[in-house]
Amino acid sequence: MFLRRLSTSASAALRRRRRGANDDGVLAAVRAEIAHELSSDSNDSSPSLHPQDEIPGFATVSDAPRAQDLLLRRCHRDSGPAEEVLVSALLAPLRFDGDEPLPRDALMKVFVCKPGVAPLLRFDCHAAAAAAGDGDAAAGYDITAFSYHEFPGDDGESKYEGPSFGDLDPELQAALKEYLTARGVNSELASSLRQHLLRKERVQYVNWLRTLEGLFTKDR
Repeated sequence: MFLRRLSTSASAALRRRRRGANDDGVLAAVRAEIAHELSSDSNDSSPSLHPQDEIPGFATVSDAPRAQDLLLRRCHRDSGPAEEVLVSALLAPLRFDGDEPLPRDALMKVFVCKPGVAPLLRFDCHAAAAAAGDGDAAAGYDITAFSYHEFPGDDGESKYEGPSFGDLDPELQAALKEYLTARGVNSELASSLRQHLLRKERVQYVNWLRTLEGLFTKDR
Protein backbone atom coordinates (compact mmCIF):
# COMPACT_ATOMS: atom_id res chain seq x y z
CA MET A 1 0.00 0.00 0.00
CA PHE A 2 1.18 3.52 -0.70
CA LEU A 3 -1.48 4.94 1.57
CA ARG A 4 0.51 7.96 2.76
CA ARG A 5 1.35 9.16 -0.79
CA LEU A 6 -2.13 8.39 -2.07
CA SER A 7 -3.88 10.16 0.81
CA THR A 8 -1.79 13.32 0.36
CA SER A 9 -2.26 13.38 -3.42
CA ALA A 10 -5.98 12.72 -3.16
CA SER A 11 -6.59 15.50 -0.63
CA ALA A 12 -4.77 18.03 -2.79
CA ALA A 13 -6.50 16.86 -5.95
CA LEU A 14 -9.93 17.09 -4.35
CA ARG A 15 -9.26 20.74 -3.48
CA ARG A 16 -8.18 21.43 -7.07
CA ARG A 17 -11.20 19.55 -8.42
CA ARG A 18 -13.52 21.90 -6.54
CA ARG A 19 -11.79 24.74 -8.39
CA GLY A 20 -12.33 22.97 -11.73
CA ALA A 21 -8.86 21.41 -12.08
CA ASN A 22 -8.27 17.81 -13.17
CA ASP A 23 -7.27 15.05 -10.78
CA ASP A 24 -3.57 15.12 -11.74
CA GLY A 25 -3.51 11.35 -12.21
CA VAL A 26 -4.99 10.44 -8.83
CA LEU A 27 -7.84 8.44 -10.40
CA ALA A 28 -5.39 6.35 -12.40
CA ALA A 29 -3.29 5.81 -9.28
CA VAL A 30 -6.34 4.77 -7.26
CA ARG A 31 -7.43 2.28 -9.93
CA ALA A 32 -3.92 0.87 -10.17
CA GLU A 33 -3.85 0.39 -6.40
CA ILE A 34 -7.25 -1.33 -6.46
CA ALA A 35 -6.03 -3.70 -9.17
CA HIS A 36 -2.90 -4.42 -7.15
CA GLU A 37 -4.84 -5.19 -3.99
CA LEU A 38 -7.37 -7.38 -5.81
CA SER A 39 -4.55 -9.43 -7.31
CA SER A 40 -4.28 -11.06 -3.89
CA ASP A 41 -6.67 -13.97 -3.47
CA SER A 42 -7.56 -12.85 0.05
CA ASN A 43 -9.29 -9.64 -1.05
CA ASP A 44 -12.27 -10.95 -3.01
CA SER A 45 -14.71 -10.91 -0.11
CA SER A 46 -15.13 -9.76 3.46
CA PRO A 47 -13.04 -11.87 5.83
CA SER A 48 -14.79 -14.17 8.25
CA LEU A 49 -13.24 -15.75 11.30
CA HIS A 50 -14.43 -19.25 12.12
CA PRO A 51 -13.27 -20.02 15.66
CA GLN A 52 -14.25 -23.66 15.42
CA ASP A 53 -11.80 -24.08 12.53
CA GLU A 54 -9.01 -21.65 13.37
CA ILE A 55 -9.17 -21.18 17.13
CA PRO A 56 -10.82 -24.17 18.86
CA GLY A 57 -12.74 -23.24 21.97
CA PHE A 58 -13.09 -19.52 21.20
CA ALA A 59 -16.25 -17.74 20.11
CA THR A 60 -16.37 -14.40 18.31
CA VAL A 61 -18.02 -11.71 20.42
CA SER A 62 -17.40 -8.75 18.10
CA ASP A 63 -15.84 -8.46 14.64
CA ALA A 64 -17.64 -5.61 12.88
CA PRO A 65 -16.61 -5.22 9.20
CA ARG A 66 -15.69 -1.55 9.63
CA ALA A 67 -14.00 -1.92 13.03
CA GLN A 68 -10.26 -2.33 13.38
CA ASP A 69 -10.39 -4.80 16.26
CA LEU A 70 -12.14 -8.00 17.23
CA LEU A 71 -13.09 -9.66 20.51
CA LEU A 72 -13.05 -13.38 21.29
CA ARG A 73 -14.27 -15.29 24.31
CA ARG A 74 -13.92 -18.77 25.69
CA CYS A 75 -14.86 -20.59 28.86
CA HIS A 76 -12.00 -22.45 30.52
CA ARG A 77 -12.71 -25.12 33.10
CA ASP A 78 -10.00 -27.12 34.80
CA SER A 79 -10.26 -28.57 38.28
CA GLY A 80 -11.76 -25.43 39.80
CA PRO A 81 -14.54 -22.97 38.92
CA ALA A 82 -15.05 -21.98 35.30
CA GLU A 83 -13.06 -19.03 34.04
CA GLU A 84 -13.89 -16.58 31.26
CA VAL A 85 -11.09 -15.65 28.87
CA LEU A 86 -11.54 -12.55 26.69
CA VAL A 87 -9.09 -11.65 23.94
CA SER A 88 -9.19 -8.25 22.24
CA ALA A 89 -6.84 -7.75 19.28
CA LEU A 90 -5.94 -5.15 16.66
CA LEU A 91 -3.00 -4.41 14.38
CA ALA A 92 -0.15 -2.28 15.65
CA PRO A 93 0.34 1.12 13.94
CA LEU A 94 2.01 1.18 10.54
CA ARG A 95 5.80 1.57 10.53
CA PHE A 96 7.93 2.41 7.52
CA ASP A 97 11.52 1.90 6.45
CA GLY A 98 11.79 4.84 4.09
CA ASP A 99 8.79 4.42 1.77
CA GLU A 100 8.49 0.68 2.39
CA PRO A 101 5.96 -0.53 5.00
CA LEU A 102 7.32 -2.96 7.56
CA PRO A 103 5.44 -6.19 8.44
CA ARG A 104 2.57 -5.47 10.79
CA ASP A 105 2.54 -6.74 14.36
CA ALA A 106 -0.63 -7.39 16.36
CA LEU A 107 -1.53 -6.18 19.84
CA MET A 108 -3.63 -8.31 22.17
CA LYS A 109 -5.26 -7.66 25.52
CA VAL A 110 -6.21 -10.81 27.40
CA PHE A 111 -8.56 -10.76 30.39
CA VAL A 112 -9.11 -13.75 32.67
CA CYS A 113 -11.80 -13.75 35.32
CA LYS A 114 -14.01 -16.03 37.36
CA PRO A 115 -17.63 -14.86 37.29
CA GLY A 116 -18.45 -13.06 40.52
CA VAL A 117 -14.88 -13.39 41.82
CA ALA A 118 -12.23 -10.63 42.00
CA PRO A 119 -9.65 -9.81 40.80
CA LEU A 120 -9.73 -9.59 37.02
CA LEU A 121 -6.38 -10.44 35.42
CA ARG A 122 -5.14 -8.45 32.44
CA PHE A 123 -2.27 -9.33 30.11
CA ASP A 124 -1.02 -6.98 27.37
CA CYS A 125 0.63 -8.99 24.60
CA HIS A 126 2.56 -8.28 21.42
CA ALA A 127 2.46 -10.70 18.46
CA ALA A 128 5.40 -9.91 16.22
CA ALA A 129 5.58 -10.66 12.51
CA ALA A 130 7.76 -13.63 11.63
CA ALA A 131 11.16 -13.29 10.04
CA ALA A 132 11.42 -12.40 6.35
CA GLY A 133 10.42 -15.27 4.08
CA ASP A 134 7.75 -16.67 6.41
CA GLY A 135 4.85 -14.82 4.79
CA ASP A 136 2.13 -13.42 7.04
CA ALA A 137 2.85 -15.78 9.93
CA ALA A 138 3.47 -14.55 13.44
CA ALA A 139 6.50 -15.58 15.45
CA GLY A 140 4.47 -16.22 18.60
CA TYR A 141 3.78 -13.53 21.17
CA ASP A 142 5.28 -11.91 24.24
CA ILE A 143 3.60 -10.57 27.35
CA THR A 144 4.48 -6.89 27.68
CA ALA A 145 2.44 -5.99 30.78
CA PHE A 146 0.51 -7.75 33.53
CA SER A 147 -1.88 -6.34 36.10
CA TYR A 148 -5.02 -7.17 38.04
CA HIS A 149 -8.11 -5.11 38.80
CA GLU A 150 -10.94 -5.41 41.27
CA PHE A 151 -13.45 -4.86 38.46
CA PRO A 152 -13.39 -4.00 34.72
CA GLY A 153 -12.22 -0.42 34.20
CA ASP A 154 -10.47 -0.29 37.59
CA ASP A 155 -7.22 1.01 36.13
CA GLY A 156 -6.83 4.53 37.43
CA GLU A 157 -3.46 6.20 36.96
CA SER A 158 -3.00 6.66 40.72
CA LYS A 159 -3.26 2.94 41.46
CA TYR A 160 -0.13 0.86 41.91
CA GLU A 161 -0.25 -1.93 39.33
CA GLY A 162 2.97 -3.74 40.12
CA PRO A 163 6.39 -3.64 38.44
CA SER A 164 7.02 -3.74 34.71
CA PHE A 165 6.59 -7.26 33.36
CA GLY A 166 10.23 -7.39 32.26
CA ASP A 167 11.32 -6.66 35.85
CA LEU A 168 9.52 -9.71 37.24
CA ASP A 169 11.49 -12.80 38.14
CA PRO A 170 12.08 -14.86 34.95
CA GLU A 171 10.43 -17.91 36.52
CA LEU A 172 7.31 -15.87 37.28
CA GLN A 173 7.29 -14.52 33.72
CA ALA A 174 7.47 -18.06 32.37
CA ALA A 175 4.74 -19.24 34.73
CA LEU A 176 2.39 -16.46 33.63
CA LYS A 177 3.03 -17.35 29.98
CA GLU A 178 2.19 -20.99 30.76
CA TYR A 179 -0.95 -19.80 32.56
CA LEU A 180 -2.14 -18.11 29.37
CA THR A 181 -1.12 -21.02 27.17
CA ALA A 182 -3.18 -23.42 29.30
CA ARG A 183 -6.19 -21.17 28.62
CA GLY A 184 -5.80 -21.28 24.85
CA VAL A 185 -3.75 -18.12 24.39
CA ASN A 186 -0.90 -19.66 22.41
CA SER A 187 1.21 -19.00 19.33
CA GLU A 188 -1.45 -20.46 17.05
CA LEU A 189 -4.00 -18.00 18.43
CA ALA A 190 -1.63 -15.06 17.92
CA SER A 191 -0.90 -16.13 14.33
CA SER A 192 -4.58 -16.67 13.46
CA LEU A 193 -5.62 -13.32 14.90
CA ARG A 194 -2.85 -11.44 13.12
CA GLN A 195 -3.60 -13.03 9.75
CA HIS A 196 -7.31 -12.37 10.14
CA LEU A 197 -6.72 -8.73 11.03
CA LEU A 198 -4.43 -8.31 8.02
CA ARG A 199 -7.08 -9.74 5.68
CA LYS A 200 -9.74 -7.57 7.27
CA GLU A 201 -7.66 -4.41 6.89
CA ARG A 202 -6.98 -5.19 3.21
CA VAL A 203 -10.72 -5.43 2.54
CA GLN A 204 -11.32 -2.17 4.40
CA TYR A 205 -8.55 -0.53 2.38
CA VAL A 206 -10.02 -1.70 -0.94
CA ASN A 207 -13.46 -0.40 0.10
CA TRP A 208 -11.87 2.94 0.98
CA LEU A 209 -10.14 3.06 -2.41
CA ARG A 210 -13.41 2.31 -4.20
CA THR A 211 -15.10 5.16 -2.35
CA LEU A 212 -12.23 7.44 -3.37
CA GLU A 213 -12.55 6.23 -6.96
CA GLY A 214 -16.22 7.17 -6.90
CA LEU A 215 -15.38 10.70 -5.77
CA PHE A 216 -13.16 11.24 -8.81
CA THR A 217 -15.43 9.56 -11.37
CA LYS A 218 -18.64 11.29 -10.28
CA ASP A 219 -19.94 13.72 -12.89
CA ARG A 220 -16.95 13.15 -15.19
